[in-house]
Amino acid sequence: MKQALNFWNQLSLINRIVIGMIIGILLGIFVPQAAAVGTIGTVFVSALKAIAPLLVFFIVLSALAQHKEGHETNMKSIVILYLFGTFAAALVGVLVSFAFPITLTLTDTVSEIKAPEGIASVLQTLILKLVDNPVNALMSGNYIGILSWAVV
Repeated sequence: MKQALNFWNQLSLINRIVIGMIIGILLGIFVPQAAAVGTIGTVFVSALKAIAPLLVFFIVLSALAQHKEGHETNMKSIVILYLFGTFAAALVGVLVSFAFPITLTLTDTVSEIKAPEGIASVLQTLILKLVDNPVNALMSGNYIGILSWAVV
């Protein structure tokens, strides 16, 4: 048991996440009626949501701190890959929605959420998110605020 625990502790976070996903998929396929599987999945996803803002913050902070004057940043390739990935995800989403169409039934209830009234309110919200308290930004998953504080 101690060897297994030592092996687990030596694995990187990415490998642990992949192993957790594989275990979750296998449990979902072979034991779908187990209530604990759903709870474990919820805890796993919640833990990922909790750690993601911190990971983004410290990765950006580390990258900015390690940048040396005169070295190439490779930002062009990063932006191109980001745009390509975004376009590919959108394309896959559209293709899947056409391949597996669904019927969506909307209710007539009044929603409390309102659309922005104009560009001014959108920009105001964006600016306020940029200067949000860093602790609050981390707690609420405000990635714009996290990135702005990481750059500062």
